[in-house]
Amino acid sequence: MSKKIAVHEYPGVSENDCPRKFDLDGQTIEVEEAIENWWEREGSRNQRHYFKVKGDDEQIYTLFYDTNRKDWYCS
Repeated sequence: MSKKIAVHEYPGVSENDCPRKFDLDGQTIEVEEAIENWWEREGSRNQRHYFKVKGDDEQIYTLFYDTNRKDWYCS
């Protein structure tokens, strides 16, 4: 199940850039490494941009931006 997250900063002006910092379960996590990213289409109009990242807590996270909802999630 995906959980909505708050992304504090990403380097560009669009969802195409990997986040640098995000909130999850009351904790702010800084991205130490972007491992990979990819796009997936859901239906005819909705796309998701996924980022697999390593946080400063040494955990691996899969984040995505939902272009239809215009929100960030952690899956």
